[in-house]
Amino acid sequence: MTLTYNKNGFDIKATVTGTGYDAVADVMYKPYGEAEYLEIGQIYKTTTGACGTTRDTNTWHHVKGASPITKKSWHEAAKDLYAAFRKEAA
Repeated sequence: MTLTYNKNGFDIKATVTGTGYDAVADVMYKPYGEAEYLEIGQIYKTTTGACGTTRDTNTWHHVKGASPITKKSWHEAAKDLYAAFRKEAA
């Protein structure tokens, strides 16, 4: 399955493989004005960390094996991945 997000200056594509907590998405980002997408990494399906009443909610995260405190959509996790990618490239 391929997901796309084209809002707020982002042009992101993610190709999802697997199901449930085995789901992984390969994320590609197209910088403004460029013709080609860059592969920037993967995001992973996981659950949120145990805190309050939002325990074990399905979410996406850009760090494998980590559980974020808040729920994130796939494109929010992809934006976090892009921010980490930019830091590494700098």
